[in-house]
Amino acid sequence: MTPLVLQAGAPLEGAFDARSLCHGVVVPFEQTTLEKGLGGSNEPFLNKPARYTHLNMDNAVRRGKDRETLARLISVFEQVNDLGNGDQALVAVLHHILPMESRVVTFDAARFGQFVSKSRLLKLIEMLLAQSCEGETLALSVALLFELMAKGTGNGLVISSHPANQSGASSKEVADIDVFEADGKTPRHCAEAKDKPFTRADVDHAAGKVAEAGHTSLIFIYGPNAKTGENLAALVQEYEGKGFDLTFVPARAFAEGNVSLAPSVTPVEVVDLLNKHLALMRAKEVTIQHCKEVIERM
Repeated sequence: MTPLVLQAGAPLEGAFDARSLCHGVVVPFEQTTLEKGLGGSNEPFLNKPARYTHLNMDNAVRRGKDRETLARLISVFEQVNDLGNGDQALVAVLHHILPMESRVVTFDAARFGQFVSKSRLLKLIEMLLAQSCEGETLALSVALLFELMAKGTGNGLVISSHPANQSGASSKEVADIDVFEADGKTPRHCAEAKDKPFTRADVDHAAGKVAEAGHTSLIFIYGPNAKTGENLAALVQEYEGKGFDLTFVPARAFAEGNVSLAPSVTPVEVVDLLNKHLALMRAKEVTIQHCKEVIERM
């Protein structure tokens, strides 16, 4: 089995379906034995790169660092394949990965006191949004704010955030962040988080996904890097005429509203919620590192 294979239809000797192998073998082993040391994903190989039959330089990837990473990965896998000893190669890879810096945010609880004040919560959001991380920090902040809202209402709402590069067709997601009733199925809120310039097409796409799922409202939260030439008030009125509630909210205003109604929370609770959604989003290393730095500076 060559490590370059992604699908059983690959034109390589010993081709197999990597997704089936990961879902049926790697996921249970990683979650029970490795304590989620490889990231904790329960649905690996659903993103765009895995749609190719095998890894090669014809795969669609952004230029620059991403393309260089692909080239290095192919080179390493080819060397592993040439060695002809898959067991030893697997042990070598795990030996390298498992001691790596943890993909969770940690902190010294003794330095933070017993609770996080509302002003500090707002400062935390501000510091997170100071670095966009390709929009991940806004999605993370929105998820955290919804969690605080849910904690304040005490009605067991379920907050679900999603990987930024995952196809909606292959998951249960409706928007970037979905809020469900306690049953985890009945939707309460759907929120799109946008921290880059956006157009009417972006709004229509997000609202269209919500409408296709049978819902009639969308909260469109935009961050400090978002700009648009659209008349947002006119868009709201137009969608209202279609029986659809479209709400545009700046991230700062969304934060102030939710934090003002939030109950008292401890530093441990805040960090646990951040870690929960970093995992759900399968956040990039740069996002995780930024969160660690923010918590340290707090």
